[in-house]
Amino acid sequence: MRDEDLRWILSTLLALDADPAVKVAVLTADTGGQARPVFCGGYEITEANPEARNALFTTTTTALAQLRPVTLRALRGSVYRPALDLVVACDIRAAVSGTTIHLPMEMSPLNSKSFYARVSRHLGIDGARRAFLSGNAISTEEPGTRGVFEGVIRPGAFDAFDAFDGYVGTLVGQIATLEARTIQSVKQAPAPAWR
Repeated sequence: MRDEDLRWILSTLLALDADPAVKVAVLTADTGGQARPVFCGGYEITEANPEARNALFTTTTTALAQLRPVTLRALRGSVYRPALDLVVACDIRAAVSGTTIHLPMEMSPLNSKSFYARVSRHLGIDGARRAFLSGNAISTEEPGTRGVFEGVIRPGAFDAFDAFDGYVGTLVGQIATLEARTIQSVKQAPAPAWR
C-alpha cells in the first residue's frame, strides 16, 4: 500500500459516508491468482514528511472506524503490519480459511495508540502482547481470534472463493434489511467498548 492508495481509500470512504443510500460497505482485495493470497503486504513509505504520512494513515483509519455505514472487511488473504488497523477498524470481519495476521516485532511508526487499543480489544491483552512481542503469525482459526471474525470460511476444492463470496453476500443482505436508525444506534452506542 502506498500514500496514493490511502488517499483513494479515504476519498472513497468519505463519499460512501455522504451517501444515505449506502448501508453496508464491503472492503476487500482481489487476491485471485496469488499462490499465497495477501490482502495487504504492508505500507510502502513514500511520503517524505513523516508527520504528513502519519496524519494520512491515522485520518484514514479513523474515518473507517467512524464510517456511518456498517463496514465489513472481507479478508481473502493475509495481512501484514499496519494494514491490520484497516481490518480491526471495521465493524465486522470475515476471512477465508488459512488467512494469517503478521505483526513483526519492529512495529511501524504508523501504528497509533488507537491501533494498539483496537488490537488489544479484539485479541485481548495477552493475545495483543503475543502478537506484538513474538512476531509470530496468528491464524484466523486460532482460539484467540474467536469473536474477531464473524466467520472463517473454508472454500471447497473446486469453487475457490465462491463459498466465501456467498457467505459475505448473505451477511450483507442481512445487514441491508435493518433500518438505518437501528444500524446507527448499534454503531454509536457501544463504540467506546468496541473500538
